[in-house]
This record gives sequence, C-alpha cells and structure tokens, in this order.
Amino acid sequence: MAWYVILLIVSSALFVLSTIGSLFFGDIDMDTDVDVGSGFLLSDFISFKGLIHFSIGFSLVLTLMETVNLLSVSVGVLTGIIFVAVLYYLYKLVFEQLQQTMQYTNEIKEMEAEVYFWDNNMKTGEVFVSLEGRPVTITLECPDGSSFEKGQKIKVSGTRKLVYPVDFII
Repeated sequence: MAWYVILLIVSSALFVLSTIGSLFFGDIDMDTDVDVGSGFLLSDFISFKGLIHFSIGFSLVLTLMETVNLLSVSVGVLTGIIFVAVLYYLYKLVFEQLQQTMQYTNEIKEMEAEVYFWDNNMKTGEVFVSLEGRPVTITLECPDGSSFEKGQKIKVSGTRKLVYPVDFII
C-alpha cells in the first residue's frame, strides 16, 4: 500500500474521530497559536483541523491519480490548500451565525420567574429565570414590602443582575 493511501486513511480517521468527539463530547480545542506580524493571520489556517483537511485533500488527489510526480504533487498541494480555505470560511461563517444568535439584551421585560430564596428581613432574594435557554439565578428586590415563598411563581422586570416583581402568578 502506498504512503499516500495510508495518509488518506489516517487523516480521514482523525477527521471522523474529531467530528464525533466534537458532536458528542463538546469541542476539544487542539488548535495551535502562531503569531505573524502582518494582517494575515496564519494561526487561522495552521491548526490541527487544518492539517487534517490539508492531508485529506493532498492524499486524495495522489490516491486518485495513482502516481507521485510533479503534476500530482502540485495538484495535491493546491487541493489541500483549497480544503483548508473552505474549512476556514465555513468555521468563520458558523461562528458569525452563532454570535448573531447568542447576542442578548441586558434588559428583562416581564419574564416569568420562580422564587429560589427570599429573606423577609432584607426584602431581597433570588429567582430562577430562563435566559438563552438555561436557568439563571438573579437577585430580586421588593421595595414595597411584599413577601414571597420559595417556589412561588412571579413576573419580574429589570436587568440581568437585578429584577423587581411586576405581577404574581397564581
């Protein structure tokens, strides 16, 4: 078996394993940091994933051409660079989409909350609210002297750090 076929098998296996690992076990960051003094960020292209994609493109061309000569190596290098560039722009596109969907506002307007803790003496406590799809505790203050019990459902307004009761939910 030729070395380029072995390279194709190994790089494809690493790609499949890293994809499965990212999907099921979270992102395992194996990227390297390389600083270059110009505006071109070489570190965006040189990474473990980039190396895998270059190896797949390069070895795939050599395997399909079934020979190693100047033409096949040149086409393989060009294909590998194209694979890395496509990977870079896909990751960049996905990252921008995630940034747009994860932008949040600091203001909370009439959101349902559950009282987690309440101190009658201090007239302050904490509530659970759902922000960005996950439960978060936020400080609750009640200047009018109302009293709450743990587990009580209320509507609150305020900011991500401090909320005030708006209405009681029965």
